[in-house]
Amino acid sequence: MYPQRQVYNDPQVQSQLPQRGFGYPSNVVNSGLTSDTAPIQTTMAASLSAGPPGGIATNIPGGVPAGTSSGPPPGASVSSGGAPNTNKALNDEKVYAWILELAYGPNKEQALLELGKKRELYDDLALVLWHSFGVMTSLLEEIVAVYPLLSPPQLTTPISNRVCNALALLQCVASHPDTRNAFLNAHIPLFLYPFLNTSSKQRPFEYLKLTSLGVIGALVKNDSPEVVSFLLTTEIIPLCLKIMESSSELSKTVAIFIVQKILFDDSGLAYVCQTFERFSAVSNVLKSMVEQLVLQPAPRLLKHVVRCYLRLSDNVDAKKALKECLPEPLKDGTFSSVLVNDAATKRCLSQLLVNVSQE
Repeated sequence: MYPQRQVYNDPQVQSQLPQRGFGYPSNVVNSGLTSDTAPIQTTMAASLSAGPPGGIATNIPGGVPAGTSSGPPPGASVSSGGAPNTNKALNDEKVYAWILELAYGPNKEQALLELGKKRELYDDLALVLWHSFGVMTSLLEEIVAVYPLLSPPQLTTPISNRVCNALALLQCVASHPDTRNAFLNAHIPLFLYPFLNTSSKQRPFEYLKLTSLGVIGALVKNDSPEVVSFLLTTEIIPLCLKIMESSSELSKTVAIFIVQKILFDDSGLAYVCQTFERFSAVSNVLKSMVEQLVLQPAPRLLKHVVRCYLRLSDNVDAKKALKECLPEPLKDGTFSSVLVNDAATKRCLSQLLVNVSQE
């Protein structure tokens, strides 16, 4: 069982973990984190009504369930999961025309939209974007320009759409194996964190939050230890926990996917379980999600909640704590009807219950 504020004494673990707390933003301390105790195949859930047309991709594999009217934010598309496209942006003169407009011309907004449309056409667009002089600076300028509109909330739908198109191109760079590390080394994900920390429920803010989550999701989906190591030095876990607790179902789904990916990395699991406060912050939000799911079932969210709990049970101290704090609805069959067609999640839940019952 966790003693209060105990830090693991294993030198090997200590040498691999950032010696800092979560550093939770002051306005979300009520979730159980304090500043001194601090860091795909998911399917889009039906929690946002259809937004205005656009062409941005969150690149979260999966898709909107058939028959729903919801969809990704403007500019947020979903990967089809098909064979990689072998067409080359290098051979398309129109790409270079829009690159020039994005970096130097007066038609930046149109350039963002047109380049976003070509993300699914070319497998080398990320390389062209990254290595074209002035492009990344222009994209970051688009992001920084809206910071003053976040608080007090003044973000309009057209402005949100434009920034989401810029974020889509950043996601393209984050997704590509030849640009991902450079993207991290430049600390570009940190520019998105103000969008993740917004509390407004207005649709433009939800679009912005969801598309920003898509960029981080694109980073973690390939199970890269380097990505997890970077994210553990930032505020991404507390920010995702905040979203998991109080945002739209669509944003919750992507946020918990990110947390799950971090937990499934050994260093991520060790980091979250390093102190009682870190473990408690994560488990409290998961418990809150379970309580919400009892009232409003969402199979895909439940799947990720169960897998996060299961992964936590792989840690000895966390497993002991889960004996006391695992939510009762996960143990008493409350979700049997929800999981009737999900054999994989039922197996995960059964294994979780076996794990926490072991001495």
